[in-house]
Amino acid sequence: MRLITDSTVEYGDSADLFALRPALEDIYDQLEALSTPPFSAGTSDGAADILDTLWDTCRADHPDRSAVVHASIQHESDRIYQLVTERKTVSPEHPVAYMPRLLETLGPNIVPVYKAALSGQRILLYSPPPLLPLTALAWNIWACSIPPRKVLKTGGAEIAQWLGNVGLMDLTSLQERTGGWIATTSDVIFKSHPKIYDLFIDLSLVPLQDAMDSAPTAPPPSIFASAPTTPPAPLTYAFSDLPLYRSLLLLTSSPPTVHAGLWRQGGWWLIIYQVLERAWNLCKGVCEFAVGQGALGGPIQLAEGEEEARLLEDDTEDDLLDLLSEADEHEREGQASDQEPEAEPTRQGRLILRQLVHNSYHTHTRLSSVLSARPRGEQSIGQLNEQEVRELAGRWAGKDDVRFWRGIARRWGVVLDLDE
Repeated sequence: MRLITDSTVEYGDSADLFALRPALEDIYDQLEALSTPPFSAGTSDGAADILDTLWDTCRADHPDRSAVVHASIQHESDRIYQLVTERKTVSPEHPVAYMPRLLETLGPNIVPVYKAALSGQRILLYSPPPLLPLTALAWNIWACSIPPRKVLKTGGAEIAQWLGNVGLMDLTSLQERTGGWIATTSDVIFKSHPKIYDLFIDLSLVPLQDAMDSAPTAPPPSIFASAPTTPPAPLTYAFSDLPLYRSLLLLTSSPPTVHAGLWRQGGWWLIIYQVLERAWNLCKGVCEFAVGQGALGGPIQLAEGEEEARLLEDDTEDDLLDLLSEADEHEREGQASDQEPEAEPTRQGRLILRQLVHNSYHTHTRLSSVLSARPRGEQSIGQLNEQEVRELAGRWAGKDDVRFWRGIARRWGVVLDLDE
C-alpha cells in the first residue's frame, strides 16, 4: 500500500490494515446486502472479473512489484526501529499492541520462537477465523526478527519474508520457497506437511480477541518444531531462555511513565531494571539501548538521592525485585497528570519489542567478538565451528544452538558459508 501526496510517495505501514478494518467491514456488509451477490457464480455485473484483475495487478508477489515490495520491507524495518527508539504517539490499532498478548500466549516459548525467527526459520501460525488478530501476532514475530541496525546498514543482511495469509493454493509455492518466512493460515492441512515449515504454532484453542480486550484463560498453544530427518516434536524452551523471558514479563508491569522511545524517564524503576539486566547477563549497561548508555551521571536525569544507584550492584536478585515493586508504586503515584497517555497494550508492546531488539544487538556483539579471535583475513570465511558455537552458547550447546548461531551468522552476512 502506498499513500500518494502532492509531491511525495509514502509507503503505508503495518498499521494501515488494522486502521482500515471498519471501512473494509462496511464494504463487505454492503456487498453482502446486494440483491444479487457479487461473488456468486453466474453474476453478470463483472464484480468477480474486477476483483480478479485487481488481485492480479496488486498482489504482493507480482513480478512488476518485486522492487516495490522489497522497498516497503526496508521502510517497515525502519519503522520498527522508530517504534522502539522514538517517543511518538502510536495508534492503538497498531499490531504492536498485540505483543503483550503474544507474550502471554506463548509464555517462555516466546524466546525460542524469537530465536527461530531471528535465524531465518519458516514459521507458520494456524487458527480458524478471525484472522486479523492472528496476523497481528505473526507480525510481532516478524518484527522481532529484524537484524540489528548496524547489520542492516551493511546491506548484506537477509530479512525474513512476511507472506501474510496462505491457503491450499500456496502449498506448492511454499515447498519451493527458500529462506526464512513468517505466515498465517486457516487451513489445518498444513500441519500434516512438516517439510514446508520449521515451526508450526497451533492457536486453534486460544481465543483470538482484540488487543484491548482482556484475554480469557486458555490452554497454551501447541508449537511443533520440524526437522528434515525427524518427525515434528513439541518445541521446548531452555533454562538459558528464562532471564530474557523474565525481563519481558517485568516490562508488562512497568509504570506508565516508562516508554520505549523515552528511555531516560522512569526514575528508579528503570535504574533497578537495568541492574537486573546485568545480573541476568542480558546487558552490561554500555550499549545504545542501555539506560543513559551505562553512565548513571550522564544523559539520564537522576532525582536527589538517585546518585546512590551504584550501591544496588551489591543487592541480591530478590532484593532488586522488591525494590522494583516499590519503585513501580512510587512512579505511579508521582505520574504527571498532563502526560500524553498511550494505550497500555501499545506501550507495553513497544517495550517488549524494544527489549527483543536490544537482545539482538547484544547477540550480534557476542558473535562479532568470537569471530574477531580468528586469524586476520579469515574472520568472515567459513561457518562457525563447534568450538565457536560452544563459546557462544555454552558448554552444553545442542543442535538447536548450533542451528541458531550458524543461522544468524549466515543471514547477517557476518560469515561466508563455503558449504552453500
